[in-house]
Order: sequence, then C-alpha cells, then structure tokens
Amino acid sequence: MKTMNAVALLAVLGSPAMADQQARARELLAMWQPQSVAIDGGVLTVVLPQNRISEEIYMAVLTSGLCLGFAMDKPLNGLSGIEVLNRHGRQGYVLEHGLAPCKTWNGRPVGSKTTY
Repeated sequence: MKTMNAVALLAVLGSPAMADQQARARELLAMWQPQSVAIDGGVLTVVLPQNRISEEIYMAVLTSGLCLGFAMDKPLNGLSGIEVLNRHGRQGYVLEHGLAPCKTWNGRPVGSKTTY
C-alpha cells in the first residue's frame, strides 16, 4: 500500500516538472509553430506543420531551437530522446540519448558545416 501511495505521489509531483519542460520546449520551438509538443516517458515528440521533415529542418530544430535552451539558461534536462515529426506524425527523425550532442554543437562556430 505504501508503494502505491509513493507511486501516486511521484506521478502527481512529476506532472508540474513535465509541464514546465513542455512549456520550455514550446517556447524554444515557437518559430517553427509546432502543432504539438509532448513529453512521454522522457521522449520529447514535436509535430511540425510541414508535410515532410527534411534533414535541414530537423537539424535546425535541434541546433537553433532545442539546444539554445542551454545557452538561454532554459535547458531541457532528463530527455531520453527527441522525435521531430511531420504534420501527420508519420515521417521525421529521432535523436536518441536526448540532447547530449548540444554541448558539442553549441561549442562550434556559427555556420560550421561539421555540425551536420
């Protein structure tokens, strides 16, 4: 019974943190006007209004969007993966291991081709 109460308490307390992360992600991605931003099981899923997600759009969302959270003191911590999907949620790209590459990408000069 104590275990059930602890799990219920963690679920309730975890929700505000999750909502805060979603709000941060939505703010960082505002210029792409995402249809939805959701976090489920540590995976951030972003659905963009485009019919097709190209590699350029995907990398822009990461490097000029989500990774900027670290520079703006609004980091998205604790993510295990990022999905950037088209308007139908059927095509896109997945970044495994969360935003770990951001440290490397943020350290490169603007316009560096080695980021990709």
